[in-house]
Amino acid sequence: MFSPCMRSDVKITQTISLDRQEENRTGCCISLDKSGCVQRSRLQCSETFSLFHKWSATKPSSTSRTSGPVCGEDPRTCKVPASVKPFQWPDDITKWPSCSRMLSVNYSRERMPHMTCRVLGRPCCIGRFGKCEIVSAEYCNYRRGTYHRNAFLCSQVNCLESSCGLVKFLNPTVPDQFYRFWISLFLHAGLLHLGVTLLFNLIILKDFEKMAGWLRISIIYVLSGIGGNIISGILLPYHPEIGPSGSNFGIVACLFVEVFQSWQILKRPVRAIGKLAVIVLVLFVFGLLPYVDNFSHFGGFIFGLFLAFAILPYVSFGKWDRRRKRLQIIISIFIVGGLFCAILFIFYRGRPFECKVCRYLNCIPFTDHFCKNLGQKLELF
Repeated sequence: MFSPCMRSDVKITQTISLDRQEENRTGCCISLDKSGCVQRSRLQCSETFSLFHKWSATKPSSTSRTSGPVCGEDPRTCKVPASVKPFQWPDDITKWPSCSRMLSVNYSRERMPHMTCRVLGRPCCIGRFGKCEIVSAEYCNYRRGTYHRNAFLCSQVNCLESSCGLVKFLNPTVPDQFYRFWISLFLHAGLLHLGVTLLFNLIILKDFEKMAGWLRISIIYVLSGIGGNIISGILLPYHPEIGPSGSNFGIVACLFVEVFQSWQILKRPVRAIGKLAVIVLVLFVFGLLPYVDNFSHFGGFIFGLFLAFAILPYVSFGKWDRRRKRLQIIISIFIVGGLFCAILFIFYRGRPFECKVCRYLNCIPFTDHFCKNLGQKLELF
């Protein structure tokens, strides 16, 4: 579960737009010792050891271009795709395609120095947010990035799609991996995480499945997890999450519903509710530690509570009790449907949900670095 791979994010879109504006002002930085060249801004290109080759309004190219040039790529020398009318490349290097085949001609070092130098840097996608830098292959491997050796500019690659993986976006500029809502429920961060899930399934989930059947429990388990994931994606948009913690809390909510539905036949129902409340409170306190998602727990619990009222079998104690529980089922179904519609609308509107107080419900920063990057702020590095 990772929100930037599932919807368009305003902050990430703005960051990419600013990066492209900056890239449009770059030129080819050519080493004076003829060791190579790399695409850089004027400030990044050393005046002592390099030559900054840049077209401008006062010094345009032979075809009157002011944007560029690009190290290793030029519209005049590209055969595929060719820059010919009506498919002429625009005077904006961030909109140039990646040239896959060059013309077999000898380039003049004086007229086209950016085409005669050895290109030392290519686009490298670094980090889970798709940050792009033009660096060497060795540095890209060191940063554990994805190196695009056939591209010349960051605008020619889709780093976010590359970082997200799985199935490619239908529209390269619009993330649409909605299936992460439920796929993440069946993934785990390690053997310990998997062991805790299996232990929960053996102790609690198994008995519920025997009582209510696999279909009812599967619906509660999956929908609770999805609901918890959506709420987590809203409140922690930049925090990746895997595991069925929301689903597990949905099953814990079923324990409360079983007590409520069997209130008349229990000897001490208040005591039973108290014991369950203490357990849930301890689990929520544990969720205040870093890397444990309390928002997913809370969302899964809420959805599990109403789904259990709607789906789990019950025992009736008289005519009035039967009518009350049937009405309870109808109301619970409408609440679940309304909640899903509301949180999906909030999630997909694409605007970050700011709540400075809410973050302390997920992690309490006992030290300055205890809850570093709570998942509410976009941190590219």
